[in-house]
Amino acid sequence: MVPSTESSTKKIHRMKEDRISKLPQNLQETILGFLPIQDAVKSSILSTKWRHCWTMIPNLIFDFEFVDRIMSKLDGIRNPELRAHKLVSVINKVLLLHNGPILKFSLTFPAVDNTEYGFSKEIIHEYIDQWIPLFARKGIKQLTLDESSKLEDFRRHNLSSLDLTHLTLLRVWFPYTPTLGKFTCLTNLELVDATSNFGKSIFHCPVLEKLTLIICEGLFPNNFCAPNLKRLVQIYREITSEYSLVGLKNLSEYSFMLAGHPVTQAKTSNVAKVLGGVHKIKRVSLAKYSLKGLAAGGFPNRLSKPLPYLKFINISDIDFGALSEVSCLVCLIRSAPNLRTLHIVVKEELEEYQIEDSEECIMLHLEIVSFSDFKGVIAELELVKFLLACSPSLKSLFIHRDCSIKDCASALKITEEMLQYTRASPRAQIRHLESPVNIIYGTNCFDRKLWSDNYSLF
Repeated sequence: MVPSTESSTKKIHRMKEDRISKLPQNLQETILGFLPIQDAVKSSILSTKWRHCWTMIPNLIFDFEFVDRIMSKLDGIRNPELRAHKLVSVINKVLLLHNGPILKFSLTFPAVDNTEYGFSKEIIHEYIDQWIPLFARKGIKQLTLDESSKLEDFRRHNLSSLDLTHLTLLRVWFPYTPTLGKFTCLTNLELVDATSNFGKSIFHCPVLEKLTLIICEGLFPNNFCAPNLKRLVQIYREITSEYSLVGLKNLSEYSFMLAGHPVTQAKTSNVAKVLGGVHKIKRVSLAKYSLKGLAAGGFPNRLSKPLPYLKFINISDIDFGALSEVSCLVCLIRSAPNLRTLHIVVKEELEEYQIEDSEECIMLHLEIVSFSDFKGVIAELELVKFLLACSPSLKSLFIHRDCSIKDCASALKITEEMLQYTRASPRAQIRHLESPVNIIYGTNCFDRKLWSDNYSLF
């Protein structure tokens, strides 16, 4: 049937109708909030209805793409100070024209090493000092500053004057001293490659819930008075014997990556100092040489006080060639009576190892165990025997075999031996996997994204 002229006209009218412009203003601002800041500003030329809409978006993100686009237009300017002024003038204009609240502000500095004629970061810091009162009036909650490369004489901005809930600082000197007051509203603090003369300074963050410290030399959890801290994520090159989690009584999630071998000999048990006082801990994730660091100074059969809330343990890169690491892991398992999930990534192997007194440890709630890169050596098999014998609720034991187990005969021999082990759980199944267990990092266990994003720091 041939459509009528009237219906065709209505169809064309519907096609020409600007439905987006008829959306409520808050929805228009939400749409613009998903665009890069330069594209959001360009929306002002669409129509009179869109002219000022961008000035109300609450999140201003001046990321690497934005900065790189501006800097590419300044190739003919050789003066570092003038280049900085040109960049800051663009940001300053956006801030002056902005009419609504600014809830989030993020700025990535140009990489000085990648600019042909240099760049004066001091100019940006001078403007940041001027922007802080504006941020306070606009009700800012989240602030991110990414230096790109370190500035040794970083200006200590009075950021504690802001009611921030989230603060992220990359490659800066931590801009805070106790004389400037407290971060009374801060719930999330992330510091990456931040340094300063911390000493024994205590930074007061009374409502802080998550603390992330990535390659922060000389800065440890005990530098923070954070009685409500629940999540702690750390990546260090090395740790000292003074490292502990004393005072973090409400900590529930702990992710720790030690990038290099421990260089300091501990006089007392590190695992007792670090985990012995966090009795509300629910999840522990250790990567690289972290377990080796915790094993330093010796380890008890189990911690003096159990960890009744601990339900998830993720151990990456365990060295089964080190008796201390395997024994430290067993200490953690014995100290977690309500453990439900255990994930292990095997690094090296120990030829001879035996777990004694396994009958003293009953893990009533352990349901899932997984091994990645399993090599089938004695220490690994001994740990499998221990877990099967002490876990009456075990459902599945997942085994991903290492590539070193190439022939079927070796794999069959390992399987036959495990099938002979006593099982406390009549429904426990041993399942073989073609690929390693994929743990979703960054949510409830170790944040692999943080590690990969900052790998260049090493």
